[in-house]
Amino acid sequence: MLASVLGSLAYGVLYVPWGFLNAAESGQYLLTFVITMALSLFISHLATSWRDQALESAERARELDRLYRYTRELETERLRNSVLSALSHDLRTPLAGLVGASSSLLSDELLLAPEARRELAGLIYEESRRMQTLVENLLEMARLESGPVQLQQDWQALEEIVGAVLAVWRGKLAPREIRVVLPADLPLLRFDPRLIERVLANLLENIGKYTPPETRIDISARVDDATVALTIADDGPGFAEDPDLLFQKFYRGDSAGPAPGAGLGLAICRSILEAHGGSIRATPRVPRGACFTLALPRCAEPAGELFELPAEERET
Repeated sequence: MLASVLGSLAYGVLYVPWGFLNAAESGQYLLTFVITMALSLFISHLATSWRDQALESAERARELDRLYRYTRELETERLRNSVLSALSHDLRTPLAGLVGASSSLLSDELLLAPEARRELAGLIYEESRRMQTLVENLLEMARLESGPVQLQQDWQALEEIVGAVLAVWRGKLAPREIRVVLPADLPLLRFDPRLIERVLANLLENIGKYTPPETRIDISARVDDATVALTIADDGPGFAEDPDLLFQKFYRGDSAGPAPGAGLGLAICRSILEAHGGSIRATPRVPRGACFTLALPRCAEPAGELFELPAEERET
């Protein structure tokens, strides 16, 4: 305001010849002086408002940065507590079984029948596998969150990956019935076979944990213009939680019950699919059960000549 007043007065004193003006000309210069003063005050007001907004925006940015750092600290602390909780619970239980079974095998005071020894050896194996799975999940999640995932992508047939996973899990999921219906024209896809196998194995492992033995499993696929969607559905008890919560790290809802686990399997699945440019979602199945659909993007298919065999080999 002071600059506006002084600038207008300086214009009137330095550039207006007041002594040689008549009344009409003086009125014009006075009107010019008033308009100049008003414009100066208006521009000053705008400049002050912009400055205040800039200062307010800078303060808001600093506040958001402080809030972001605080949230990250809380998230880190929550994850640390979740990891410790998972380790203390899910490792303590198999460790107790390992100690008990191994001490019984080593004891000279107990005369165990061969069947009992085999049962204890089987218990040691199963509990060791549980510990191995938990440690692998923790290491896999740490690797996925440490930075961009280095994918070992290659052209793969999705049905071959499904068959390889089922060859391992059919026996483990018995007596559950598994039905596979895949289109005959599934295109080749570019993905990391080890990681996609891990996704399918995690989904089947969850079915083995959370569904009764009489559950039926249906595996199907659908080809769209941009994606290939693979669906794994079951008619088990399903889930009552928000589907998005199922993919959070260390989340174990009420539907999990007493089944062992750290709540990392589905979070790993989502991270792997997102690294491939795909997605995974969970939906309730009607009338009951759960349905998990993973989508992989379709790329330009490889040139046919790259995969064409010589005539004699085709005949063989």
